[in-house]
Amino acid sequence: MLMVPHKRMTIADNCVGCYACEAACKQEHNLPVGPRWIRVYPDMRETGGRWYFNYMVTECEHAGPAPCQVACPAGLDVWHYVILVSQGNFGKALEVIRETTPFAGVLGRVCPHPCEIDCERRTVDSEQPVSIRHLKRFVADYEREAGRKKAKAVRKTKDSRVAIVGSGPAGLNCAYTLVKQGYPVTVFEAAPEAGGLLRYALPKYRLPDEILDDEIHYIEELGVEIKTGTSIKDTKTLFNQGYQAVFLAVGATRSLRLGVEGEDNTTGVMTALELLKQAKSAAKPIIGSRVIVIGGGNSAMDAARVSLRLGAKEVHMVCLESRDLTSKDGMLADAIEIEEAEEEGLIIDTCLGVKKVLSQNGRFTGIESIPCISVREKDGSFAPKYAEHPVRTMEGDTLVVAIGQRADVPGFEEVERTSAGTFRADIFSLATNVPGVFAGGDVVSGPLDVASAIGASNEAAISIDRYLRGLDLVEGRLPIAKRVRQILPTKIVKTVRSPVPLLDAQQRVKSFAEVELGFDERLAIEEAKRCFNCGECGAALEKGLTTACVHACPSHCIYHPTPKIALKVYREDFPHLWNITPKIGTYRED
Repeated sequence: MLMVPHKRMTIADNCVGCYACEAACKQEHNLPVGPRWIRVYPDMRETGGRWYFNYMVTECEHAGPAPCQVACPAGLDVWHYVILVSQGNFGKALEVIRETTPFAGVLGRVCPHPCEIDCERRTVDSEQPVSIRHLKRFVADYEREAGRKKAKAVRKTKDSRVAIVGSGPAGLNCAYTLVKQGYPVTVFEAAPEAGGLLRYALPKYRLPDEILDDEIHYIEELGVEIKTGTSIKDTKTLFNQGYQAVFLAVGATRSLRLGVEGEDNTTGVMTALELLKQAKSAAKPIIGSRVIVIGGGNSAMDAARVSLRLGAKEVHMVCLESRDLTSKDGMLADAIEIEEAEEEGLIIDTCLGVKKVLSQNGRFTGIESIPCISVREKDGSFAPKYAEHPVRTMEGDTLVVAIGQRADVPGFEEVERTSAGTFRADIFSLATNVPGVFAGGDVVSGPLDVASAIGASNEAAISIDRYLRGLDLVEGRLPIAKRVRQILPTKIVKTVRSPVPLLDAQQRVKSFAEVELGFDERLAIEEAKRCFNCGECGAALEKGLTTACVHACPSHCIYHPTPKIALKVYREDFPHLWNITPKIGTYRED
């Protein structure tokens, strides 16, 4: 997604102090008396024994991309759909999300929401950002509960066929983007059902199957063909079948091992992925009454909470990390996940490393652990350090190892790989060393999140389209703009984040019912109205429109040029952004 950090420039000599820009800005953004994004003030200074009087316009970064939008790995128009929700236009809000991805309901439940970390409301309301993720879920649920109409199939306007290997979020989202452009797309999936780790690794209490099924059906209704139970091991086979481009999105599904004495060939030791997959099958795993989960991330948290729902009476989560989530050695699990898990009875043992796996007659009985005194170096690299004593023994019936995954894809020998086993792909185009073959998602980046996979898939779709049309794959493609700090208006009224209704903790552990119940219409609108609408002016400039302050200025002293770093590219691709010619005079960059 193109996002340009427009800087407003002012020709100081031309400003007459009429305050028209202030008035227009307040009217455009419906600001009450007091708060303002832009401010004009008189400036008097002495230079060389002479006094000069002028008017100055305060810095305004409101013309840049919204911080939430820049932070979104998927590239969603976050501020746009939030504002539409605040206006009660739920259908249009969902359309905005679907311009980028069909997975509004999925992301509304399992996205790590980095957009909320950068939300400007958080800086005002004591770490309480707009509840962006739950607003996304709301608009998806609103349509589904009203009875979603079957999507109309997109007419195939292109002759070139595209094959996608893997039906996780990256593969399905790439297929969705390409089919909307008129390409015939086929997705190949080795498993019996589509969805990848969304289906097999996320527990139902976080992502119900019916939500995933509905959004996959939506993709199929548009015209994407999904062939499950079909294993693909090389790209040559696909090219021989008449496909002109291939996208490899097979994920990272090989679980990491502890590598300690007693781990291998011991009954009762399993990985988190094995547990989570079995828990979603008809034959639930027998785990006993005491379970020990190793790991401090969200997968470990899922495994621990699933163990409680499978009937375990006591579940310990043992991790190297500290409970202080703000430290470099803090747990990687989300704070809300930790809070909800402890409400359900999970016991978290921090700053411990596993020294040995204990067993009797080949059956797991417990672990020996030692203190972990440091997890990461100052640069964030993983380098745990341990103390030799004291050694602590913990007894259990099942050990679940949840310390991460890596890519380990059989076949595709023709595609170059990195030392980590991932496919080597260009950072911008995601092209591999094989012409016409692209790769993205976890199989390139290593394990990340759903939003990152979606972002990579959209970049791959752009490249595949360019490749099939004979265009340069990287020309004009720049890194997404860095976060631009918004200068907030003064005298903002503080608000309180709307709490999301939850299922009672005692009820939660008795079933796999969804924990978060979601917003109703009233709460959704109320929460969305907390948004500052940071991205409106920046979006207008991206479309070649004039912002309210520029349009209102009678002396033409305010304008928004494109950043110099992107000068050549955007002059060629977006000439309409260059139709404002400032008057000659002294100017300053705010």
